[in-house]
Amino acid sequence: MSSYFLAKDSLSPFISNELPPSCHIRGRMIPYGEFLSRLKNYCLSLGFRKPIVTITEPSVEPETMVVDDPSFPAEINTGCSGNDSVIILSARVPYEPSWGVYSGLPRPLIHETTCCRNEGTTSNFIAPYLGLYRFAQKHIYLTCHERGQYLIVLPSDLINGGEKSEGKNIKVLLDKIVEPDEKGCFSSHSVSDSFVSFPLSARFLDLLKGNGFSWIAGKTQKIGDFLAADLFVFEDIQQPIDCHGGKSPFVETLLPFMNRIVTNTNPQLLAATIHLQSEFSRAIDDVLHTHGEKDAENLLCIAGLDIDAAAFRGKGEHYFVPWTAFLQRGGRVDDPEKQLEQDDLFVALMAQEKQ
Repeated sequence: MSSYFLAKDSLSPFISNELPPSCHIRGRMIPYGEFLSRLKNYCLSLGFRKPIVTITEPSVEPETMVVDDPSFPAEINTGCSGNDSVIILSARVPYEPSWGVYSGLPRPLIHETTCCRNEGTTSNFIAPYLGLYRFAQKHIYLTCHERGQYLIVLPSDLINGGEKSEGKNIKVLLDKIVEPDEKGCFSSHSVSDSFVSFPLSARFLDLLKGNGFSWIAGKTQKIGDFLAADLFVFEDIQQPIDCHGGKSPFVETLLPFMNRIVTNTNPQLLAATIHLQSEFSRAIDDVLHTHGEKDAENLLCIAGLDIDAAAFRGKGEHYFVPWTAFLQRGGRVDDPEKQLEQDDLFVALMAQEKQ
């Protein structure tokens, strides 16, 4: 049985109600080819039999190691003897210049294109939801009249779910924001064209005060970041599908967290780590069920972010940020399987030669 190296954008869901631990990016980005070399040497230091794979050119096409279409993982067979194996689980994230690289800050970058190659990625999946949320942020207003009236002004489409994007819509939850009348209904204060205004509830006013919102008498201000995750809902008119016409594999892992994703300061990163945590948990669960402690196979499952910097000139196209790993030393009852967290994993990799 040959050693193999499996690299994929993995998608099978293993649902958790918890948000994943944070993934540190700044100072942890390793050029993809260098990461593979360090990973190979790390595996050899652990007693893995035969080199698993060696990628010497950092300019190698990303499709060689990471498949954009998660439904078709790539298996690269080195033709070596033995049965040790390494699995890489990755999720692609567009590069942010503020992240730097592992050896320091990047050189000045020139943004050449307006979007990265996000087809089939978590970033692509959350894009319509993020667009709807940002529309709402810019088109919902808070105003304070001089006579002490506090109002919310918003498009009527954000109340009845008329604002749509790619078969999805967003609805503001009036019961979280608006003061009901004596009948328990939400009566509008005024209607102008497609906008409607309502008096704010005392509870929401307290919430704004507690979060540092500053009122300016007679002025209208966009709600912006004060549109919190519990103040709206998304509705899917059409079932999200993947590029092959099937159900999107991100539905089960990302939709339950979508409100928290779009309100996060870095939604693409949070979406990627949520999905990666789900897939890593599923993979480890499979390993523990299929590999006994007397199995002679050494196995390393490593999860991380595939940082896509293709939209920037002056940097390599892909970097890998190691996040967590699971190690099983085959046939060694005295050396049980263990999980490596990000700091320990990064140190272990960087201690290896990059050739």
